[in-house]
Amino acid sequence: MLRGATIVCLSSIDWAFNWQIPQEVASAFAGSGNRVLFIENTGVRRPSIKDAARLRDRFRNWRRAAGVTSTAQGPDILSPLLLPFPYARGAVAVNERILVRAIRAWIRRDDRRPLIVITFLPTPLARAVIRRLEPDLSVYYCADRLAETSMQAGKLRKSEPLMLAEAGLVLTTSHGLQRTAASIAKRVEYLPAGVRAGEFERARRSDAGHPPAFDGLTGPIIGFTGTLRNEIDVALLTEVAELAPDLSFVFAGPVAIDVARLAACRNVRFLGAVPHADVVRYMGSFDAGILPYVLTDYTADVMPVKLKEYLAAGLPIVSTHLPEICRFADQNPGVISFADEPATFARALRDAVADDAPASVERRMSIARQYDWSVQMSQMSAWMESALSAR
Repeated sequence: MLRGATIVCLSSIDWAFNWQIPQEVASAFAGSGNRVLFIENTGVRRPSIKDAARLRDRFRNWRRAAGVTSTAQGPDILSPLLLPFPYARGAVAVNERILVRAIRAWIRRDDRRPLIVITFLPTPLARAVIRRLEPDLSVYYCADRLAETSMQAGKLRKSEPLMLAEAGLVLTTSHGLQRTAASIAKRVEYLPAGVRAGEFERARRSDAGHPPAFDGLTGPIIGFTGTLRNEIDVALLTEVAELAPDLSFVFAGPVAIDVARLAACRNVRFLGAVPHADVVRYMGSFDAGILPYVLTDYTADVMPVKLKEYLAAGLPIVSTHLPEICRFADQNPGVISFADEPATFARALRDAVADDAPASVERRMSIARQYDWSVQMSQMSAWMESALSAR
């Protein structure tokens, strides 16, 4: 693993949000002997009322320690207070000065180690900050088609191609994103999200019993982890829950859309946002995992992180037909079932929970081990060191 570098991560999410690729990357490099600054999400759209709690926490973090705090996982966290206009030229210029000043103060003048910037955002601000810092290597980790996430984020269609062209190394989480980047970027590599395989395996094999959050549930437990948002087919889930009263459905994660009809089903339970450690523990008590995505321009290139987490927990998976998931299933036959209609989805779930033979469970876990974060980060580190050497 790369060591002895100064690494700045421009994250697409906040540190305390769902544990995802940005936190894994920052923690891994901090743990291998690098100084790492994790900069919380600077935004691809203007904040709205639904962001109030996140902005309140951001202000508290900034006030408590002038914006920078340390973590047990290693990285330092910068919670910047910026003007909330990600595409206004004047606001970007002001935010650039604020952010670069804070980063340089953290780096310190006597730091002679290689400077690497890893950005998960292709915004005008991210590009401006990278230009000002003049790092030895800039890495754009393209984990999503962010321009498709909202009307405001659509403005990224202008800045993202520039980011792809300017980055010394581009990493993508799906083959679709890789094809797009390859026509522009100097160097593109495919690096899907990994999984902490051992944690999920231990939860599966634990004899601690169901967590209290599952008290009162009957029948096999069908689990979903992550944020319920527009990309999730809630209408499909509602009909499936109504058709399968013998199954219990548990949703562990924030809710960002209207789920009133789904919540009215007696066999459905929402746990809300939970710490990553609880997600691991809960998944150990699921009987099957679901990936009920709507097919859109955005999800066409999505490779869900939770797919490998379900497998690491030994779970059978039922999914809708997303291209990247179908590709994965072709490479690993028999571990994912597909259905797009309520009746076939419910039937697939019943078949899935019946497939709990030790050999089936072990095969799922063995596939997940191939994507352990230690493996993924070792590969990412090798590509970065190669890019540094080439420069």
